[in-house]
Amino acid sequence: MTGSRLWPSVPQNGRAVSNVLGVVLVVAIVVVLAAVVGNLALGFGDSMGTPAPAFTVESQYQADGAGNTNDRPYLNITHTGGDTVDGTALFVVDGDGNSVAWADVWTGGETVKASDKVHIDGFGSDGALNPACQGTTYKLIQRPDQQSSTVLREVQIEQAVTGQAAAQGHC
Repeated sequence: MTGSRLWPSVPQNGRAVSNVLGVVLVVAIVVVLAAVVGNLALGFGDSMGTPAPAFTVESQYQADGAGNTNDRPYLNITHTGGDTVDGTALFVVDGDGNSVAWADVWTGGETVKASDKVHIDGFGSDGALNPACQGTTYKLIQRPDQQSSTVLREVQIEQAVTGQAAAQGHC
């Protein structure tokens, strides 16, 4: 087998292999750069949004309206612990979509910290909301910007009004 080769012939200058590898590497680099630029341009890096605050709330319904003006039934929502929250970005929303900012309720404030509460009865500073009656649903929603919102708590009032609230025809 003198004179015959076992391997296919390779061009003497060896340049064909180098050209193919060069083209493959350039195409790979262009694809990776296009993916990175596309991701940044389309804003996928920002799609995570603002995380919901880590805090706890409790709610207490007063069906007889004791201690409230005209004995109207009411709901207290109390921040019991965790992060301090912006009261202008925290909303109480009723089942019809009516809303009021925590900061706008007379018992609320612009900064919401542990032990702060809002008093919801559907009158006065929270008059945009439906009255706190049996069957009413309220949601506590964080809206840090116009594009995102997070439901932090939902309260369904299941108890009928009692005592003076019932006698005065509230609900």
